[in-house]
Amino acid sequence: MKTSARRSVLVILGTAAALLPWVASSSVDASPAVGGTLVVAQSADPTSLDPYRYGSTNDRSIITNMYDTLVQFDLETYDIVGSLATEWSVSEDGLTWTFTLQDGVTFHDGSDLDSADVVTSVQRAIEPESNRTTTLLTRVAEVTAVDALTVEITLTEPDRVLLSTLIDVYIAPEDRSLDLGAAPVGSGPFMFVSATPNQQVELERNPDYWHDGLPYLDGVTFRTVPDGTVQSLLVRTGEVDMLAETPLGEIGTIQAAGLQLIAPAEGFNSGLYHFHTNTRRDPWSNPMVRQAVSHALDRAAMAQSLFGFMTVQSSPMEVNAEFFNADAPSYNERDLDAAAALMEEAGFADGVDGGELIVCGLGFQYNTLGQLVQLQLQEIGIDVEVTVLDVGTYVARTLGDDAGDFDLALCGMVPKPDEYDLINHPYAKLFTEALGWIDQEPAFYELLESARAMTDDAEYAAAIAELQVMAMTGQPEIVLGGRITPVAAAQGIEGFQTHTQGHLFLAEVSKQS
Repeated sequence: MKTSARRSVLVILGTAAALLPWVASSSVDASPAVGGTLVVAQSADPTSLDPYRYGSTNDRSIITNMYDTLVQFDLETYDIVGSLATEWSVSEDGLTWTFTLQDGVTFHDGSDLDSADVVTSVQRAIEPESNRTTTLLTRVAEVTAVDALTVEITLTEPDRVLLSTLIDVYIAPEDRSLDLGAAPVGSGPFMFVSATPNQQVELERNPDYWHDGLPYLDGVTFRTVPDGTVQSLLVRTGEVDMLAETPLGEIGTIQAAGLQLIAPAEGFNSGLYHFHTNTRRDPWSNPMVRQAVSHALDRAAMAQSLFGFMTVQSSPMEVNAEFFNADAPSYNERDLDAAAALMEEAGFADGVDGGELIVCGLGFQYNTLGQLVQLQLQEIGIDVEVTVLDVGTYVARTLGDDAGDFDLALCGMVPKPDEYDLINHPYAKLFTEALGWIDQEPAFYELLESARAMTDDAEYAAAIAELQVMAMTGQPEIVLGGRITPVAAAQGIEGFQTHTQGHLFLAEVSKQS
């Protein structure tokens, strides 16, 4: 886990400079106000409020405020720190992890939280339906309640990503008869009140929260507002206090209205803009074509088109100074000569039909990037047809029943800010079959899997460095840049810090009247 930050190149060109800067967190008053209800606009209803079956960031922002986890990220450094676990240790052979729990924690139904609840929660997170965690917990052999406040996790082999994975394992009561999707029960700062489809989800303050004095708010209402223009209007008129994800097309209007724009701490981003290449289809099966494309992309121009809310980076690892390999190929600066030479070497000096570029229909930034990719590839003789799809259809064609039904697929992703997930998430995890690159480069996937079990730090660092070389040479996943997704908030909203994955942590947020 990294302990220092390296700032990626943030491009602020032309009139975009007038729209910035944002801040890493909202202001904090010496004596935070207590009370009030925070109203947050989100683009869609949650798909599920079950902490083991959720599917979207909208789900996660609500669930995060109702549940606790054993460990969590520090939102300034992204070091892993304790939450329900006060301390933990690992055996010399890396196979046994022991966690000590907070004493005196209660669930929203009044029952005590103890090790039995943790055991059941981890077991739920291993179930195949828990698609966010199940593939990352395959090395868990057994979870045991040693005593009321001690949990032991035994592994089949050492696992570098266990702590990072446990950040996604929410702790619920062991009673499996509870319908957590309909009536969530956690130990977090806010308690579930109601959910009205296509309207809102209401939470209220947990008066028995184990963090003394928190939360400051009486409650939070998550309103469903699909249209970005309407979101902008509502936050500017004060009908909502915060936008979970600010529509970039409304940035100028929101900034001019004097609202806060809050983005991740310096050196971090909100994920990646990218596009998959289907390496099982021609011409994308040819690594020289993929390299040519990455050389041909003008990432600086793309950042300008998004008002500077994008970092210029072609490697997902560029936000991690400790593990970033500067010797791996880079495509940060456009090089049309190199692109043309690669196209000629690949046998496409006169150009080629690149097929269809499908784009996830999530708004202005994705549509804009899709158009720019199309125009910039034309300059090296690659013609692609752009099709903007609703999110459900896009997911079906990339990850669902029709997975692999694309030539290129452009969207965003939100890996965790740790070195393993920055490699695993773009090239493996959910996307192994979508990319098809495992057929060409099985050694990459073998090294990626074995790196998790490496207990020697030097050996592990060398593996992460080599994986970057392989990924940046192969370019099955083409990173366009780092997403900077600001949260718009009214003046008087204090103490809010963004999370790189877009989740909203609201326990320490206060609302001035």
